[in-house]
Amino acid sequence: MRLFENYAASCRPKSKKDFNVDQLANLLQSLQMDEVATKAYNSLFFSMADMQIEKFMGKWYTVVDSKEVHKEDCSIFYCKFIFILKMRCKFSVDMVLQTPYTATFTSKQYGVINNDVVTNEGYGSMVGPEPGAVLITTGSERDQCPFFPVRIGGLSDEGEYQYMILSTPLKYPTMVLTRDLTLFETKWKREVYDFVEKNGFMSPMAALNTRLHFTDVDVCRKVNKLYENGNV
Repeated sequence: MRLFENYAASCRPKSKKDFNVDQLANLLQSLQMDEVATKAYNSLFFSMADMQIEKFMGKWYTVVDSKEVHKEDCSIFYCKFIFILKMRCKFSVDMVLQTPYTATFTSKQYGVINNDVVTNEGYGSMVGPEPGAVLITTGSERDQCPFFPVRIGGLSDEGEYQYMILSTPLKYPTMVLTRDLTLFETKWKREVYDFVEKNGFMSPMAALNTRLHFTDVDVCRKVNKLYENGNV
């Protein structure tokens, strides 16, 4: 319950009615029963281990997204965690504060709408090592509430996560980020597809009969020049 309460407190207030917000409010109300909260928690995080925030270092590409919510194409996330111990990374993030089990960071996302590059700046937090304790806010006006990782996959030789699936208690919207586009296509895409299809992230009730969109990587390489810019 503590994690779900922390999630709800991280949502931005919204003046007009919103179907997803109403659904979220109904869900959170039902979670007042411990048994229901435990079932919901296990449904979201059954495949997650404890988080190691430093392994989010690096550049991330958005390869799967809920396009009814996020109109941007070919989005890229950057982070740059700055730890108290002077460890640095990149992920749409500047680390503001970090202790062994908590962290605060800022986030930045670049995407393309009608051939124009758009930028969203958000923030994130980690309130413990357990699944559900990491919240990432994109800064997009269409994202009232944060995302949390529900699955992380693969480890590089440097010990970095190779892809992660971000979602919400409603399993909508959902995004998948990867570090290596080619490796994702050849090694992780089928695994990700099977996971989101089997576990209700592909087309949940809140998505109103829409499905997750898998990005055409070849098109993105042409329309978003940041894709091949290793110095950004």
